[in-house]
Amino acid sequence: MSEHHHHHTVASANDINRSFIIGIALNVIYVIIELWYGWQNGSTSLLSDAVHNIGDISGLVLALIAFRLQAIKPFKIFTYGFKKASIIASFVNSVLLAFAIGAIAWEGVQHIINPSPINGNVVMIVAFIGIIINFGSALLFRKKGENDLNIKAAYWHLMADALVSLGVVFAGLIMKYTDWYFVDGLAALIVAVVILFSTWNLFKDSIIGVLDGIPSNIDKQEIINHILEVKGVVDIHHVHIWGMSTNENALTCHVKIDNLENIPIIKEKIKEELVEHNIKHSTLEFETSEEECEDINPIK
Repeated sequence: MSEHHHHHTVASANDINRSFIIGIALNVIYVIIELWYGWQNGSTSLLSDAVHNIGDISGLVLALIAFRLQAIKPFKIFTYGFKKASIIASFVNSVLLAFAIGAIAWEGVQHIINPSPINGNVVMIVAFIGIIINFGSALLFRKKGENDLNIKAAYWHLMADALVSLGVVFAGLIMKYTDWYFVDGLAALIVAVVILFSTWNLFKDSIIGVLDGIPSNIDKQEIINHILEVKGVVDIHHVHIWGMSTNENALTCHVKIDNLENIPIIKEKIKEELVEHNIKHSTLEFETSEEECEDINPIK
């Protein structure tokens, strides 16, 4: 069998928990600052960015709750525990951001149609603080989200926020030297577009997770090919792969082998192969070459 390796960085639960709490605290402080100065100066770009950040704070809180729920052990009714909560949290986060997009776009259009004088200096200073806070918060999650959808979402959202804040700084600069106050509303629309693009993959991946689809970081055909390379395996079908949480995947399949006496060795090799592909929960049903599968058209 050809050699292939998948290396995954694993961060400790305490480290991830601390990152969430620090990230939430920093963003709450910044949102309060942004809302206050945005309201006082009538800046749609600052207010829209504040709404954007509130969406991210709610996402961080939901992700933190989901992360903690994953630690709850399985019991009588919920045999997987609450692992799926992390996927549901990811979906709720994407929906909340979708509402934020609508609100921000509406306010942006209104401010383009009816612009009003705004202090460019205030916009620049507040937005610059946002760059520092969002970029610093994003770094907390940079190497912790390789295998967790919620942590990855937190990282990219915060990085997108830093870029959005940079755009708002430029908007403040333009307003300061040109008095083109409609730029404030235009910046709000740009914020909405950035959120849309940064949220789409999160929404798509969370929908796949909620409906037990194959996670985007899993290549089903690659897994099948590698299992077929295991000595003694004749065929593999009824392959089902889904996400148990945002960082744990499961698989069930039928494996046709040439000799049932080799089941222990073959099973061990297959499970090792699956772990390499970030699938730690697997249920394998073995069949002999002479057996016919009950399903006439089994899923490959």
